Amino acid sequence: MASLVYLKHKNSTTYVYENVSYWDKKSKKPKSKRKCIGHLDPETGTVQPNGMRGGNQKNIATKSEKEPPKCFTYSCGISSLLDKVCADIGLGHILKSSFPNDWDAILTCAYYLVSEGQALSRAEKWSRQAVTPYGTALADQRISELLMRITPELVQGFFSAWLEHNSCDRYYCMDITSVSSYSEMNEFVSYGYNRDKEKLPQVNLLMVSGHTSRLPLFFRAMPGSVHDVSTMEESLKRFDLVDAKRLHMVMDKGFYSEDNVDAMYRRRMRFLVGVPFTTSLSLDAAERHRNDEMVSYRHYCNVLGEELYADTELIKWKGRRCCLHVYFDSIKAALDEKKFSHRILMEYEKLCSGSTVKEHQKDYERFFTVKETPKRGRKVEYNQEAIDACRKNSVGWLALATNDVKDPVEALETYRMKDTIEKHFDDLKNDLDMKRLRIHSSAAMDGRLFIQYIALILSSQIKNIMNEAGWFKSHNMQEVIDEMKSLRVVSVEGKRKPIYTTTTAFQREIIELFGLNIG
Repeated sequence: MASLVYLKHKNSTTYVYENVSYWDKKSKKPKSKRKCIGHLDPETGTVQPNGMRGGNQKNIATKSEKEPPKCFTYSCGISSLLDKVCADIGLGHILKSSFPNDWDAILTCAYYLVSEGQALSRAEKWSRQAVTPYGTALADQRISELLMRITPELVQGFFSAWLEHNSCDRYYCMDITSVSSYSEMNEFVSYGYNRDKEKLPQVNLLMVSGHTSRLPLFFRAMPGSVHDVSTMEESLKRFDLVDAKRLHMVMDKGFYSEDNVDAMYRRRMRFLVGVPFTTSLSLDAAERHRNDEMVSYRHYCNVLGEELYADTELIKWKGRRCCLHVYFDSIKAALDEKKFSHRILMEYEKLCSGSTVKEHQKDYERFFTVKETPKRGRKVEYNQEAIDACRKNSVGWLALATNDVKDPVEALETYRMKDTIEKHFDDLKNDLDMKRLRIHSSAAMDGRLFIQYIALILSSQIKNIMNEAGWFKSHNMQEVIDEMKSLRVVSVEGKRKPIYTTTTAFQREIIELFGLNIG
């Protein structure tokens, strides 16, 4: 029969023995066997096994088998690509100095937009599965707090450093676009001329891009009801942070006004601006050059592969010298003639049916006469004189005013390079989740637009590199992004060196083109 025996040692430890009694046949006497199974815990009164000292193995917890090392897998291709792009253009360094506490979170959000192009509310899940500058999962609440910390003062400091860093740009192209929104609590959201032809309230976004770097350099948000021509004065004040002598603004006809040209002269800025054919300046110039036999070989030239007629005349702008370049493209004139005639026909039919469009009201008043009679009803007639005047003075013609570029070919080449910024707007809306603005407060909107702007800089530089290498003949940027998403890194617990998945042939081409160091 087994029993427990407690014996106190001289070191004050009470040892516990299992005592088993048995009958010894040889001695004809009862005897017992004792085995030490542990010691008595003075605090709990329980028996603690002695382990290696030969206690009862049934009462001793056996050591479990060694667990295998933990492995973690993350997507690393996008971060490797964007880290290199960010370092090459100096963006990371400027962000760190301008946003010392939030630069890593800003870049992580921008990386997500370039990679996924979806709403920031989904960035948390993505950041758990990807290598990011932030280093860990970026919770949705942290993103909301981040948007509020991106203040106009910090953003302006970034623009100052970013413009200075890209001071090699000789020309700066300015343009404006509209971003639709459903928000009713954002004071910037209002109705205005919507460039996407959507019947929604909007926020206007003005952007400046570098002619040489082909990168976005500056942006600002404005109320949706503000017109292009009324944005110039306030925007130029923002450029006081850059030496005005280095600025050469290239703008389309939407920014032309007498006040805007006066403002640039006052600031001693160089400019090149399209002159609309609603002004006497361009209309008179077209009339003079038509009478001077514009269509002659002495005015014939080639601009970026297109052949047209160009001439230049020096004019005085309130006592200041100015060049007015006038162009006529006979091929474009034929295409414009057809478009113009189609437009007049469609507007005539709309007037006759009574289903007019508000945006075309000025055309209705200019090109048609409408009479209402009780018996015959509505009668619409063409204003042939106004139609002929418009066709004669605008179809196929272009006028550019500048205080710097004297050669008409160079002027038109520079003016047409502004399509860079139009491509930036297209990328912003179609690739980077800016077709709709989902932010409800103006404070959070500033932060959201800034992150969008950083993402646009990164995607623009990727396209610049691809374009220089001629990759757009067979690839697009989305193919590069999707291919790099599949590149992953495996981190094994206890091992310092990470393990990368085997790269594909296309990934190796991308790694070589962008000079990445992977694996």
